[in-house]
Amino acid sequence: MTAGTLFIVIAVLALFLGLLAIRFHVGLSLMLAGMVGVVLMRGTDAAVSTVANQPFSTAADYSLTIIPLFILMGVFAVHAQLAQAGFDLASRGLRRFPGGAAFASLSGSGLFAAVTGSSVATVATMARVSTDAIVKAGNGIRLAAGVVCAGGTLGVLIPPSIVLVLYGVVTDESIGELLLAGIGPGLLTVLAYAVTIVLLVLARRKRQAARAAGQQEKEPAAVGGSSPAGGTTTAEGAAPAGRSTTTRDKETSEPRLDVPGVLLLGVIFLVSIGSIYLGLATANEAASFGAMAAFVILLIRTRPPRWLRTIKESVSEAVGLTAMTFLLMFGAGVFTYFLALSGASTAVVDAVIAADLEPYAVLVLCLLLLLPLGMFLDGISMILVAAPLLHPILVGYGFEGIWLGVLIVKVAEMALITPPVGMNAFVYSGSVPEAGLGRIFRGIVPFIIADLLVVAVLIMVPEIVTFIPELSSAK
Repeated sequence: MTAGTLFIVIAVLALFLGLLAIRFHVGLSLMLAGMVGVVLMRGTDAAVSTVANQPFSTAADYSLTIIPLFILMGVFAVHAQLAQAGFDLASRGLRRFPGGAAFASLSGSGLFAAVTGSSVATVATMARVSTDAIVKAGNGIRLAAGVVCAGGTLGVLIPPSIVLVLYGVVTDESIGELLLAGIGPGLLTVLAYAVTIVLLVLARRKRQAARAAGQQEKEPAAVGGSSPAGGTTTAEGAAPAGRSTTTRDKETSEPRLDVPGVLLLGVIFLVSIGSIYLGLATANEAASFGAMAAFVILLIRTRPPRWLRTIKESVSEAVGLTAMTFLLMFGAGVFTYFLALSGASTAVVDAVIAADLEPYAVLVLCLLLLLPLGMFLDGISMILVAAPLLHPILVGYGFEGIWLGVLIVKVAEMALITPPVGMNAFVYSGSVPEAGLGRIFRGIVPFIIADLLVVAVLIMVPEIVTFIPELSSAK
């Protein structure tokens, strides 16, 4: 790469970051920066041709039909109240555990993230309602911030995951195997988050008990017959921690259990992901089966007079989400073409190989490169920009492609909650301004530790990722 080409690459990257800094749309920022780079490298005609052809060449790819189908399936399920049924089941089934409200919010965030494919959108949607529920149950706002910000990252692993689909598209890995491979790590992440919640809640209760005991010793006359903690509000913004108030709130707000909805949610999962596992359908065919099943269920659970309105709302929402995803892909396509044209991609690969590092050292370095991207990009954008560059490097070192894909996607979503500028934290701060960024990041840190442990386990025990695809007949 010549000095002039290197200067162009640096200038284009600076332009891209500058556009993000002024809150320009990520997809358009990628497209504009890439177009300017092509203009500087090959002239205006080449840039116009690239921008004109890229959208069609991307949208015409048959493998991408899985994206609108999975999105449509998720939106139909939401409008059929199936996601709400799953959320209510979690609320009732886990309410007796320490942090039951946090568990319910975690499950709700995971379901919403699986539908939208966007961790950032999940945090923006779930922040207010989940925070109110967790604080009302007597927990601090720090726990609420950690649960919501971390919960939004669950949807990237648990099928149907739009991010894993896009990873398969840009790297030519099997989409069906990627979706199946995400199940084990997704469940492991849920377990790690659940243990984290229990430990945080128990530690908080222990601190509250110690404070209450201290108050009793200092003010014995004020104890009377009431709870020492019953009339106070903690510094973390929690509601009164008295046992009677919390119990009464739970009883009056206990959600209705929608058993048919939960069963139908399982039916959709079996029709879509089960058909991939059994080898009965390709990923695209399974997505169409799932979308059709969700559509039929929507009609069954909606009164006929509301059919037209509900279908219109569902399709409109699905079109919006699909358009957002494809705009990111169009922009990433132009930007990636510029990187290939300039030779930057090849130069990075050659530099890594020439360094002659140990394979796992290269893996860790590549994964660490994803963390700063969380300051500027959401999960989908990170995968579209970074995967075409990192995947061939790591596969060249002998790492298995499916395992690698799940690991990269997992770390990419971790980047969205990693201080000092995790995007999810700022989105949460905008929805719950009273939390403050300091408390938000303190609430997120335990979940980052849990994520790091999960990543370490996945590296040491890759079978957690690969055992389901190996057992399946995925095409």
